[in-house]
Amino acid sequence: MRIPLQRPALLQTLASTPRPLAASRMMSTKQSLILDYNYATSQVTEHESEMSASEFMLSGGDGIYTAMRTVCHGTRLFLFDDHLQRICKSHSVMLSKEQGDGMKDWQQLDTEYWRGLLAPLIRRGLNRFGQCCGEQDSKITVLVDRHRVAVQFVRLLGPNGVNPSCWVKFVSGRRDHPEAKSLQWVHDREALEQFIVPPINEVVLIEHDSRDGPLRFYEGLSSNFFVTRRVSADKQPKYLNFQLLSAPLDSVLLGTIMKLVLLICERDGISVRYAPEFDALESWNGAFVSSTSRLVLPVSNVVYGDDNRQHLLDASDPLIEHLRDSVRSMAREKSTKV
Repeated sequence: MRIPLQRPALLQTLASTPRPLAASRMMSTKQSLILDYNYATSQVTEHESEMSASEFMLSGGDGIYTAMRTVCHGTRLFLFDDHLQRICKSHSVMLSKEQGDGMKDWQQLDTEYWRGLLAPLIRRGLNRFGQCCGEQDSKITVLVDRHRVAVQFVRLLGPNGVNPSCWVKFVSGRRDHPEAKSLQWVHDREALEQFIVPPINEVVLIEHDSRDGPLRFYEGLSSNFFVTRRVSADKQPKYLNFQLLSAPLDSVLLGTIMKLVLLICERDGISVRYAPEFDALESWNGAFVSSTSRLVLPVSNVVYGDDNRQHLLDASDPLIEHLRDSVRSMAREKSTKV
């Protein structure tokens, strides 16, 4: 996927130019705002849309994507640098694949290129979208393909309640090329999204690691998945009595919130084991999914098997509560002013 090397300053000049208030048009009640940057013309267009974030990604063809969010009432971008690095990595993987297919004319772009391109686009979109969202946070989805960069802004709607939890369903399958956030995955997972009906919030993939090997869990369709289990009873703080279980890092897409969770574990001396045995379900104390929109969301019930068996988990698990609260408290520290 070759992207012409443009000068981001051209876009920054265009996107940051203030428009007279008299000419500004208040947004309607449409679900989202979409900004398109065309490589060939260096022009930005915008339009309101009824598309959800999922529908927007499905419209993106064969490019790459990332989804980020605002924090602090829509004034800061959470983990913006991590998302820039993700775009660089995914772009590099896609370019290398196409070069292997015979495409020789391609250009590697660094994070500063993407920062110069995306920052003014996002700033413009949030200024416009904020007219109808007020202080509500937004989910921002970025699509990159051969012809354009498209950015969608939608209201960030999470589960209800102060400390909500969710249900997940385990389904057989595994993601191809988890190292790249390719839009092909958005199309591949569409058939599995039929299982996400209330109260199910996410589908988590499980698969045998070999013909006769154990059944293992990997990741959700749009999240990473973790399990906790008790390993002792007398340590303080209480969360140190639990161990975190995760899929091996080279077997899943390493999400931005997943990386933050692992950094917190390293900082706080929390044991992490990359042994995702699904067959050990009875030994699990708790579980959670992590993603841009969910942050850290505890799982209260898992559903599995053809007969939809259920297994209850502790949504108030001390380790999960610690990780959830730590991620929330790092919102300003790990965010960038819009």
